[in-house]
Amino acid sequence: MANEINRILKLFADLQHGDCWVGTNFKEVLHEVDTVKATGHMSEKSNSIWQLVAHITYWRTLVVNRLSGTGNPPPFRDFLLPDICNEESWRQTLFDFEAAYHLLRNAIHHFNEENLDKPSLKPEQTNFELILGCLQHDAYHLGQMMLLEKELA
Repeated sequence: MANEINRILKLFADLQHGDCWVGTNFKEVLHEVDTVKATGHMSEKSNSIWQLVAHITYWRTLVVNRLSGTGNPPPFRDFLLPDICNEESWRQTLFDFEAAYHLLRNAIHHFNEENLDKPSLKPEQTNFELILGCLQHDAYHLGQMMLLEKELA
């Protein structure tokens, strides 16, 4: 039987590019998003797909830092948009997004399963809640991206 870490890793892999329980994954949703769609908004109060991708990158990096015991914030701002939003910077954002997934995957893979139920660096939260909260957070924002992508089509 697979251990808990492997089960968690499968959930993240499926959400990123596999057969996800929500019916789609980030790879499928972001596949045809160009710069115009990535920067589009449904309203002046909503985030763009680009901002959501950057936000997930930020939070995945923060979770990696918490799992490693530092708790330091990432060295970049949350919801960060580049100074120039063009195809090259969009590709870089997607590259950074995929890299953050691999960093998170690696951090979870090397995390001691015996520490899942121990407190995380965030008060009143276990490491298991931190990791699964990240998965839930990502799935929530994937849903927002799906709505934006349909609205901007």
